[in-house]
Amino acid sequence: SQGSSAMAKGKRWTIPKAGSLDQLRLELFDETDLHVEQDLLKIEVRAIGLNFADIFACQGLYSATPTGSFVPGLEFSGVILEIGGDVKERDGWKPKIGERVMGVTRFGGYTTHLLTRSCFVRPIPSDWSFEEGAGFLCTSLTAWYGLVCLGGLKSGHNVLVHSAAGGVGLASMEIILAHNANPIATIGTASKAALLQERFNLPSNNIIVRAKSGREFADQVGECMKLNNCQEGLDIVMDSVQGPYFQPCYDRLCRGGRIVVFGAASMTPPGDRPNWFRLAWQWLWRPTVDPLEIIAANKGVLGFNLIWMWDKVEEMSDILKSMLAAVPWKRPLVGRKFSMEDAKDALRFLQSGQNVGKVVLVIGPSGS
Repeated sequence: SQGSSAMAKGKRWTIPKAGSLDQLRLELFDETDLHVEQDLLKIEVRAIGLNFADIFACQGLYSATPTGSFVPGLEFSGVILEIGGDVKERDGWKPKIGERVMGVTRFGGYTTHLLTRSCFVRPIPSDWSFEEGAGFLCTSLTAWYGLVCLGGLKSGHNVLVHSAAGGVGLASMEIILAHNANPIATIGTASKAALLQERFNLPSNNIIVRAKSGREFADQVGECMKLNNCQEGLDIVMDSVQGPYFQPCYDRLCRGGRIVVFGAASMTPPGDRPNWFRLAWQWLWRPTVDPLEIIAANKGVLGFNLIWMWDKVEEMSDILKSMLAAVPWKRPLVGRKFSMEDAKDALRFLQSGQNVGKVVLVIGPSGS
């Protein structure tokens, strides 16, 4: 019947080819064509977490971007509709139909219905909303992998976190404090300081409002290190910004210190499509490190993108299990919600750098 046909229609954002945000199109599809088999789950999506990688993927600046048409989106929350026959219990949990879950996916998240492997899904804590669940896994896994797996975070470490009021930044702060380490938070605008002070009781001496120039920022970091009695240097830097802020942090690493690079927000194009001349200039003047120099300096530069770890299922599952157990996680901060139909506006808002916490797309009644 016409009514049942309408009920079968899902919606998803697609882009025919990476290049510009304005190419995103909302299309209808028949969600009954999504067939569950093996270890797959079928999810009715209720909320979608946005990430900077979504912007870079749509603009063609992300090395993992699929060729041709694709659906962006890396994380979601929703309700289990169907369960594949090979789905097994993992970490004491076995999915059930109707259960509220949060998950990650290698693209394909901007949709009302999707199929995903059960190993990349976990139940949403009972006191979290769908929006909070959708804003948790990508950011917390990124922060944990950078700080713990690569950074070797230990009690007493001095750790600088760029963009500390954003999604990964807030998750990083929780991990650092859970390890009894000392965080230094950088933010782009002074208005974001209150959030860090309220959420983590962070003293003002531990917060840097980044200056525009690298030279001024270097002075800021030096002064902050003095106030925090870390003259030996920084043990870990979580760098999602780069640009003029990389070298001052690298220079202030202690012996054995590590700078972990996982983004380049300073190169985010301000418009719908990249300004290739501006990007070329930034690329030519990007910071460089001499491999011979780091031997004598006893410093490390590490980079990662978790999307390239997608096939390492058991390793990622073990990391997720450790992460969930080691930190008394707060409810994720959702700074701004948009309806799914307003995905372009949501991405442009994230692109502007005005957000605190996560930006989330909502499908259906908010928080249901």
